[in-house]
Amino acid sequence: LVVVAVLARECSLLCGSYAEFAKQWYQRRVRGVLADMMADKYPRIMAHFNLFKIDLSLITFNWFLTLFVDNTNINVVLSFWDLFLYEGDKVLFRYALAIFRIHHDKLLQLQDGIEVYNFCRGIGDGDLCTPENIKKIAFGELNPFPFEKLAKRREVHLKRVHGELATLNEMRSHYNAHKRPSVVDYDSD
Repeated sequence: LVVVAVLARECSLLCGSYAEFAKQWYQRRVRGVLADMMADKYPRIMAHFNLFKIDLSLITFNWFLTLFVDNTNINVVLSFWDLFLYEGDKVLFRYALAIFRIHHDKLLQLQDGIEVYNFCRGIGDGDLCTPENIKKIAFGELNPFPFEKLAKRREVHLKRVHGELATLNEMRSHYNAHKRPSVVDYDSD
């Protein structure tokens, strides 16, 4: 009974953390934060991606949405979930950055956007992406990884998103105020 209670608590924490994370992702806070962190930690990879106009979110969206189930082997997934339950969503960033770091040299050799996207489709599943290799980078090379810095980056990107939404709402209001009435009004009945 105690084991069931602990598992139920952990599952509810996972669902709660994941629901919050998914909400933040759709607000585009996570995407901008990851791009900032890539630029800080691995500027050569980010510059290479920018050269080919690679949208990082097209590569990592599914990683984050499925909590790495879709792009890594089961050993990596289980390792990730253990740490995700213990440390929270900052492990998402650590693992994503570590996977890019493992393939740093190969990524820089790719010659166009199509090659980058095709390579990244299977980037987390292979001999190099073992739980040991990922953890060594995620919790060694990437340190320090302060939560406060992550939170500040999220706030910056959240303000940007709110500004974009305000602009979009202004454009929508302006459009609705100036659109011509249609010849046939189906709602008048």
